Amino acid sequence: MLKAQASIFPKILLLDRKIDDKLIDGKIVYTIVYDKSDYSTARHVGEFIDASNKGHFDKYMYKINLVEFSDLSSSTHASVIYALNSDRDIKKVADFAREKGIIAFSYDVKNLKAGLLFSLVLEKSTVLYMNKENLYIQKIDFVDSLLRIVKFIDKDNS
Repeated sequence: MLKAQASIFPKILLLDRKIDDKLIDGKIVYTIVYDKSDYSTARHVGEFIDASNKGHFDKYMYKINLVEFSDLSSSTHASVIYALNSDRDIKKVADFAREKGIIAFSYDVKNLKAGLLFSLVLEKSTVLYMNKENLYIQKIDFVDSLLRIVKFIDKDNS
């Protein structure tokens, strides 16, 4: 699951027509937030992204930024955020992403109800879930083709 998400999420990021507005020092900062006990998983995801993308998401250079949930603050650099699991800090990540106007990916589809934007699930086929309530964040503008392939959820259904 982690490898599938690490492969697909960077591609989805590139479907934001406003990605240039989110560059930090000319790069995409792909921030992975994790619980202290998940540091090795976060590092592994970052290494997999590096091995798969060789320093570029399409034409954009990127940097992987690993941040523990407890250290996430308004000063954290992020062009996009990917949240591993946490029992208590998912809402904090959702608020951070909304404040920054960036895409928030989640390891667990259940976290979309807390306000994260995307999750990927391997069912009979691969399903990309999108939080319908956060679809119209002003600083994110997806290409129409993405919106035709996602399965929308909101806080009332899953």
